Amino acid sequence: MNQSINSNSILKKFTQRQVLFYFTTNVIINALVPYFGFDDLNTVYLFRGEHPVARFFLPMALLLPLCITIDILNKTTTLLEKEQLVTSPPPKKVKIRFMLKTASLNAIITLFLTLAAMLGIHACLPENYSFNGILLSVLSGVLAGGMAIFFTLQPIHKVKKLYPH
Repeated sequence: MNQSINSNSILKKFTQRQVLFYFTTNVIINALVPYFGFDDLNTVYLFRGEHPVARFFLPMALLLPLCITIDILNKTTTLLEKEQLVTSPPPKKVKIRFMLKTASLNAIITLFLTLAAMLGIHACLPENYSFNGILLSVLSGVLAGGMAIFFTLQPIHKVKKLYPH
């Protein structure tokens, strides 16, 4: 019983630190990069021009879930093993395959949903419609922050289900 309470407090503290770190860094980076990357902040297009929104959103939708999921799964399993909160850790090969499969699935689904949303928005907008670059930079930061929170909590939840204590 005491082991369970201790492991829950360790995981809770770890989760809070990771969420705060990933949220903060991703909001800042993914808001500033588009802001400074847009040529004209008053006319930003979804898919055309030198610096369209797709140039920032699509790589973010692929790389953010992939990198965060792999990193957080690695950190979580390492913490559980280091603190001896798991009785029998899986072999390294199985752990790596699980991490890559989970991260790839998260990245592909997020990329597909982002692309589908952008194509849907593009189809609904009038020809030559442009967006405000500042608004899109803020949206990019908020979207990245939300994805950072989700892709930090989701893998930790998945690991907790795999390694009950």
